[in-house]
Amino acid sequence: MKTHAQAVVIGGGVIGCSILYHLTKLGWTDVVMLERDELTS
Repeated sequence: MKTHAQAVVIGGGVIGCSILYHLTKLGWTDVVMLERDELTS
């Protein structure tokens, strides 16, 4: 796991995935999503 990131999104639900998607569309590359289980969609 990374020790630092530009942004950390907690939760892989609809909102968390949307935030991560939009951050990457804006050019952010150093982002991490934390999820307690496996993402299925």
